[in-house]
Amino acid sequence: MPFSYNFGEFPGQTNNQGPKLISFSEYNGEADIELMCTQLDNKTAKEQSKIVDEWCDHLSNDTLPLKSIWMETRISQKIFNAICKQTSLTSLWVKWGLYPDLSAIRQLTNLEHLHLGNGTSITDLSPVAGLQKLKTLESDGLVNVHDYSFLSSLTALQDLDIEGDGFSSMKPVKLPDLKFLESIPWLQRLCLKMVKVDDKDYSPILKLTDLKWLSLPHYKEVQQQEHLFKHLT
Repeated sequence: MPFSYNFGEFPGQTNNQGPKLISFSEYNGEADIELMCTQLDNKTAKEQSKIVDEWCDHLSNDTLPLKSIWMETRISQKIFNAICKQTSLTSLWVKWGLYPDLSAIRQLTNLEHLHLGNGTSITDLSPVAGLQKLKTLESDGLVNVHDYSFLSSLTALQDLDIEGDGFSSMKPVKLPDLKFLESIPWLQRLCLKMVKVDDKDYSPILKLTDLKWLSLPHYKEVQQQEHLFKHLT
């Protein structure tokens, strides 16, 4: 596969292929689902709470034949913890919500693709370190996460996407440096959209000897170092 260097979108590995479900009664044993149990404008608060409680009860206590869950509506800590009881999951895609504690994700040891989006309450991604089968990690809008040193334990990781919040606050992710990349030389695809590096040094990317796809932010310091990556194209 040829190397691609651009400022485009990350070629993520996760995609929604299942039915859109509001209530658990709509679930018919599918492996892939899109969970839409929150932000229901046509439901009263009591009705919506009942729908969420029913999903959480089944997700927490039943062994369901689920392989992937896609959630574009707001996720809560309660729903996140319940989803993490489904240990057969290989893919989890979360758009946004309030779920500051990721410790429950340690249970998803079969997870291969993970997208965590717009959770400004999240400050620590280190629980992900135990997911030894993880191939894709998309950290989207997690602007209060500044440490990615845990990635060194993810020896199956191929795709890494770290992005700032390009939709609401427009805040970038701020990292002290990119030295953590030196510990994951097996990475194949990297996106650093809206990522500002304090030391302004992007050369650790050169340690990614298996890199096939790279997308960098439109910052002056990046443009000044573009020549470092020209030989990769």
